[in-house]
Amino acid sequence: MAPAVDREGYWGPTTSTLDWCEENYAVTPYIAEFWNTLSNLLIIIPPIFGAIQAIKDKLEKRYIASYIAFTVVGLGSWCFHMTLKYEMQLLDELPMIYSCCIFVYCMFECFKTKNTVNYHLLFILVLFSLIVTVVYLKVKEPIFHQIMYGMLIFTLVLRSVYIITWVYPWLRGLGYTSLGLFLLGFLLWNIDNIFCDSLRSLRKKLPPIVGATTQFHAWWHILTGLGSYLHVLFSLYTRTLYLRCRPKVKFVFGIWPVILFEPLKKH
Repeated sequence: MAPAVDREGYWGPTTSTLDWCEENYAVTPYIAEFWNTLSNLLIIIPPIFGAIQAIKDKLEKRYIASYIAFTVVGLGSWCFHMTLKYEMQLLDELPMIYSCCIFVYCMFECFKTKNTVNYHLLFILVLFSLIVTVVYLKVKEPIFHQIMYGMLIFTLVLRSVYIITWVYPWLRGLGYTSLGLFLLGFLLWNIDNIFCDSLRSLRKKLPPIVGATTQFHAWWHILTGLGSYLHVLFSLYTRTLYLRCRPKVKFVFGIWPVILFEPLKKH
């Protein structure tokens, strides 16, 4: 990661174990990484509406929890990039683990009777979350967190590929779009880390608004936020198909996807 620039702001010296490529306090003295912070709006706002709709549709609680956990990740990331404080970093990174565990539970429970609880899987995921939390608080090594997070994402990818290959192949568009956005975001995340010095030099030569488009960590938020949102839709679509509903994707204002379906039937 790039070292922090000398400019200081409202939140004082950086205490987080990570400091990203965006120049600190370059836009306002009140936000350490302006674009990395602002880009979290796509992670925060859509799941709020998703949770509200899930409650209205009386969906299973795990899908409501998915949306809420997704929003918590966005809020934590907002606080982390705004302050670059270690405590806020934990508020970003640990919910990433917890939310992915909820996603994993949803994906592996898609083909079960309505409102059943898989206590064995629940225990494994809770135990995994606790172990990751305790170890990460002790070692404070970002690579450890990234590996654990990557394991959960890999599990979700394998499960998704199984569903679109063997169960509901007509969901390939939704499934692969979600995966593709996430992989593109991951690519930009790596470019931002590896070529940070070059990106910073380039931004000095560009107008501020044009330079903002080279904030690839912000694009990671946008792309993975959209990819994760589509993943929740994919999981929900799979579940409601199994419960013999008639789900369909509708685009609000012609751009934002939501799922509409008949009320869940008793199974």
